[in-house]
This record gives sequence, structure tokens and C-alpha cells, in this order.
Amino acid sequence: MKPEQQAFAERLGFAGLLPFLGFAVAALLGLHSAAATLAFAQYSAIILSFLGGVHWGIAMRDSSASNAQLGWSMVPSVIGMSALLLSWFTSVTWLLALLALTHLFWLNYERRRFDGQQNHDWYIQLRRQLTFTVVALHVILIIISWS
Repeated sequence: MKPEQQAFAERLGFAGLLPFLGFAVAALLGLHSAAATLAFAQYSAIILSFLGGVHWGIAMRDSSASNAQLGWSMVPSVIGMSALLLSWFTSVTWLLALLALTHLFWLNYERRRFDGQQNHDWYIQLRRQLTFTVVALHVILIIISWS
């Protein structure tokens, strides 16, 4: 990837944090807290689906990709949608916990998937920064949803 594209991808990644931050701040300030927390969780599930789509695209471009790689690319979408369906039956606290754990799981999957591939080092570094910010915001919302 060209340095300009990499820099733009990084800016887009950080811009993707804005809805997370906005919904979290709204919930913290008590501005329609329940709706803001649910919107946060819904956006989290959408982002998980996007992250799986990254790997779907990589697998589709690689003629040597295995069926397992395509299958794994579906995991974040399926878990994200399942979490949203679970929200009908359980508290938002459990929903946020499941989504946060899935973000961490997926980062670990990506680290292992791209291990030793230098052209993906920048991506893993970016994903670490984004994931830890997203998970921290999930934890904050879990804490305030208990109170």
C-alpha cells in the first residue's frame, strides 16, 4: 500500500471512533442514556461486520486462500448480529461485554493471521490502537450501565 493510502486509511480508522465516542459521551451525560448505549452497541456490531469484511476481501483476492479463511471472515458478523438479537432477551451490560470480547478476539485473530507479514505491520498497529480504545469505551459503558 502506498504511504498516502496508508495515512488515509489510518485517518478513516480514527474517524470511525467518532460514533463510539459520541454515543459514549451521550450515555455518560445522561442524554437519552438507554438509547445512546443501544446505538453504541449497534454501531459496535456494524464495525465487527466491517472487520470481517476486510478478511472476506483479502480471501477473495488471494487465489490460494482456504475455505477456512472465508469462513472465519463471517465470524464477526455472525457474533455481532447474534449479540443484537440477544439484546431482546438480556441486559445491555451482557451485550456490551460480548461485543467487547469479540473485538479483542478479532484483534487476536488478525495478529495471528498476519504474523510475520511485514506489509501488514502498520495495520495491526492501527487495529491495536482502535481496538483498545473501543474496548475501553465498552468497559466504561458497562460500568455506568450497572449503576
